[in-house]
Amino acid sequence: MRKRYLIMIGLATMVLGTSVYAVVKHERAKRPIIDRIVNRITRQLDLSDTQQTQVKSILEAERTKVAPLIAEAAKNRQQLRESTANGKFDEAQVRSLAERQAQAMTEMIVEKQRVKARIYNEVLTPEQRTKADQLLERMDRFRGRFHEGGEAMPVGP
Repeated sequence: MRKRYLIMIGLATMVLGTSVYAVVKHERAKRPIIDRIVNRITRQLDLSDTQQTQVKSILEAERTKVAPLIAEAAKNRQQLRESTANGKFDEAQVRSLAERQAQAMTEMIVEKQRVKARIYNEVLTPEQRTKADQLLERMDRFRGRFHEGGEAMPVGP
């Protein structure tokens, strides 16, 4: 009887914990992307309120440039799915869609780097720049673990 009682408590705790985690994660995901970006940068670099406002305004200004690119990328993905549904394959059409997708991705990368540079040069203090450089270096080292000699590590056994 005691064993059954402990199992029931364990299961109830697991279900409750999972439910709480899901609610918290859902609430966090509902926040606008700009707020999530500003919060993350603030945590990592200890931004002041003024700096947070500056970052937010930079991100808002860039949003209008990025929105059409995101829409284009989504449209390309949908067209690619439709063009290859049920095993269909037209190489010329797939290549055309891939080129359009590559162009949209190129423009998004350029915009992202532009935003990073503006925040770095216009908002951050010298100390925060040093910390940002260290964070980026750590991220590059982390990514480097998955590549040896410039080649991707094999996937699978």
